[in-house]
Amino acid sequence: MLFSYYSDLYLQFKEHELKPSTFYKYQNILASRIAPYFNDKKIVEIKPSDIKLWLYNIDDVGAKSKKHYLGVLSGIFQEALYDDVISKNPVRQIRMPKYERPEITPFTADEVYMILNHAQNFNYKHYLAIAFYTGMRSGEIIALKKSDIDFENRLISVSRTRGIFGESTPKTRYSVRQIPIIDSLFPFLQELYNKHEHEYLFITQYKEPYRDNNVFTYKFWIPSLKELNIPYRRPYNTRHTYATNMLYNELVSPVQLAQLLGHANTKMVYDVYVNYLDKKFDNFDKSIQIYK
Repeated sequence: MLFSYYSDLYLQFKEHELKPSTFYKYQNILASRIAPYFNDKKIVEIKPSDIKLWLYNIDDVGAKSKKHYLGVLSGIFQEALYDDVISKNPVRQIRMPKYERPEITPFTADEVYMILNHAQNFNYKHYLAIAFYTGMRSGEIIALKKSDIDFENRLISVSRTRGIFGESTPKTRYSVRQIPIIDSLFPFLQELYNKHEHEYLFITQYKEPYRDNNVFTYKFWIPSLKELNIPYRRPYNTRHTYATNMLYNELVSPVQLAQLLGHANTKMVYDVYVNYLDKKFDNFDKSIQIYK
């Protein structure tokens, strides 16, 4: 039995199990990284050493991507294992590449105000305000409807996301959440809410909801940072900036922050944000006496 048979079968199963965006990612990994090397081989003859050679010859991506590639490859072998075509999954004998999460570099408070004040486009400015004052993901922001905004109780309900593959539920079930509307955000939301009669908060010039945030990124975000002479960071950094400032200013506990960001638990908060703050000793009290 050729490897290609089970790679095709694996994709058929995943098409029913995954969100379209995730399935597209798996499909690309298989087509560009795995199939050219393994498809014509008999699956029973592929050894751990073959997989190591394949993995070590990939030199244009980092450890995180390689772990994704191995995950897809392992899933294909697992289907053959379920059918008793192979006796064991050879990927299980491969040591996964060590991945160290890149250190985050949040924007400073001054940079946040510079970016907000520099924004001239109405939709972009209000998109930024929601991003910086809620930590919401870009797809969650452009998916917001007027019905999600509760001005009386000052809450935003997050229950969907939008992307190139359409609208769907958020990233995980924990991402369905409510976020308080703080005073700084309130006037931005009011302006946006009263701007038009459409059910979605953000609409294009054609009176349709945005498909994704690419227009904000390429038309406004990238040129803006360049004009302001601010080192480039992805738009996702607005989320990091919100999270680190909420913790640094002791506005929330790690548990509360995890809930606001839509994480299942505090692991991500401690691994990323608390770890980042723990490395900052600017305000460390150097007058303390350890031994009295």
